[in-house]
Amino acid sequence: MKQDGSDRSHRPGEGFDRGWDGHRRRQARMGLALSPLQRLRWLEQTMEEMQRLLGRARTVRRARLG
Repeated sequence: MKQDGSDRSHRPGEGFDRGWDGHRRRQARMGLALSPLQRLRWLEQTMEEMQRLLGRARTVRRARLG
């Protein structure tokens, strides 16, 4: 999902997090910048993607077992 201000210039190293905590905090800040409607759409898109991936995993597992 494209965020506002994405066309601004970046300094070298900007956008890279230092460790898992830094990444988690940046992701949380990005989520808080979204409107409730944008958050809902993000959740819907994520759930659709996860369902597709889970479906593929089940197909592979059945093929290996069967």
